[in-house]
Amino acid sequence: MNQQLSPVARIIWLLLNILFGGVFAQILFAWTACDMKMPQLIINFISNYLPFMSPLFRVPYLEINSLSSSIWGKLAFDALLYAIFAIAHTVFAQESVQAVITRYLLPKQTLRTAYCVMVSITVFVILGFWQHTHVQLWNWLPTTMSLYQQQFVLLTIFTIIHAPEFSGIKQLFSQTGTISCPFSTTTMSQQRTTGVHTLVTTGLFRFCRHPLYLFTLLPLIITPTMSLDRLAFIVFTCVYDAIGIPIEEKKLVRFFGQSYIDYQQCVPAIIPCWNNFVGRQQTKKKQKQ
Repeated sequence: MNQQLSPVARIIWLLLNILFGGVFAQILFAWTACDMKMPQLIINFISNYLPFMSPLFRVPYLEINSLSSSIWGKLAFDALLYAIFAIAHTVFAQESVQAVITRYLLPKQTLRTAYCVMVSITVFVILGFWQHTHVQLWNWLPTTMSLYQQQFVLLTIFTIIHAPEFSGIKQLFSQTGTISCPFSTTTMSQQRTTGVHTLVTTGLFRFCRHPLYLFTLLPLIITPTMSLDRLAFIVFTCVYDAIGIPIEEKKLVRFFGQSYIDYQQCVPAIIPCWNNFVGRQQTKKKQKQ
């Protein structure tokens, strides 16, 4: 659709973009950081200043009685919820799907906002229908701390480790040349350039091919508390990455050709390999000599 948006429509879409692309984008991360519980800080803020939105943040919305005595049943159901999020995210990020949407449904200017709205809805599907196992693997925080204090510590640790998602590092080292939905690190991945058609392998890309995936996993793993639910979420995320990275890299191979294939062979996907980096530095020194 080549429809031009009116000034009022642009303002409405801008407000939706700010709401779903900025605020709601971090709800899932905060929920995960607090061991799959909605932070009291958010609940109190919503109750005091946005009471009409309180029902949305009273999660979970539903506990399935038939799964109450089955941990494996709960994990299987949670895996289904994550799959809904992952499939919606991946399908919408495909250029062919975006082309159909912009041709028949929405103006191109609104695509990013529509994408963020869709992903935000699937986020609240996870938050609202997640079936908690109530199995705590470890909790190293002092027992004298209140729930509010514990959650504050967890959010602080998570934010520090997850800092690249909130700072300019995300833009400097992201796989895209443009600002995309905060949930997406794959949209238009072929624009990983320095302004010309040159593959970027400097900075964090020297250590792994997808540093943003690394900085998404680290704050999930490095935590003083770990529940079975959070561990399951980490496993689901790893499976999603294992499926999503090859799909993303097919575009990169098409765009950069043999250069990216060579890059794949010497640099790991997510987990940095120091030996590879040292070997490359030694090779460069020998070439200079």
